[in-house]
Amino acid sequence: MTSVRHRALALLLAVAPAAALLTAAPAQAARSAALPTVKSVSTSKTSFVLSSKAGCSKVTFTAVLSAPMPTSGYLLSLVGIDLYAPGKSGDDTYAGTKLNRVGSSATYSGSLNFCGKYTPGAWRAEVYGAAVPNDADDESDIQQTNVVKVGISLKRPSTLSFNASPEPVKKGKKLTAAGTVKVDGKALSKATVQIYFKANGAKAYSLKGSATTNSKGAFTKKFTAAKTGTWKAVYAGNTTKNTAGATDAVKVK
Repeated sequence: MTSVRHRALALLLAVAPAAALLTAAPAQAARSAALPTVKSVSTSKTSFVLSSKAGCSKVTFTAVLSAPMPTSGYLLSLVGIDLYAPGKSGDDTYAGTKLNRVGSSATYSGSLNFCGKYTPGAWRAEVYGAAVPNDADDESDIQQTNVVKVGISLKRPSTLSFNASPEPVKKGKKLTAAGTVKVDGKALSKATVQIYFKANGAKAYSLKGSATTNSKGAFTKKFTAAKTGTWKAVYAGNTTKNTAGATDAVKVK
């Protein structure tokens, strides 16, 4: 490792005695064996749907190592976690913290906040161990374990209003499926809405067509009424927007 790029590791350096990184007594020079491996990382939650005005929710990270981080032969050691916003990597961390050892086990746990103000998309957490040897001369001597990456999804809430009319409708006449899609309370334009129908007595919906929302988030699609049943409109969402759907039952005379 040629540079300190992790926030938790930078914290470790901040609290390490500066003189200790420059000189070490001969009795301290012995270095412990290779650092343990981060075997697995689990999270209390892997996805959030939060409005941009929502508060913060905690995510707990639990890391299981092959053995506890060593202390003998090291000035300091820790298990750290760094959080990256969508599309970010390297030095560009958004947040970071140190995980705490659970009792005398090789398990470490800690939490980070996920807030509505954060950029929606695919966030990434990286968990690793790091240690400063007693005989470290500079940052290049800091040892680091493998890094385990965990993905966390943050999406904006979507809503879909829907109406199929007229109700009832005569068989063979036109029926209009219409509605509006909003994301985070704002109209969503150029969104594709899939429209399905399930006749009374049928087990599953069948796709009948699709519509695209206009600048006001509104969509409309005409169909020929054939059977009594339920119409359903679905906005599938994507990596930044949550899915949304609604149904409307229509009787055909």
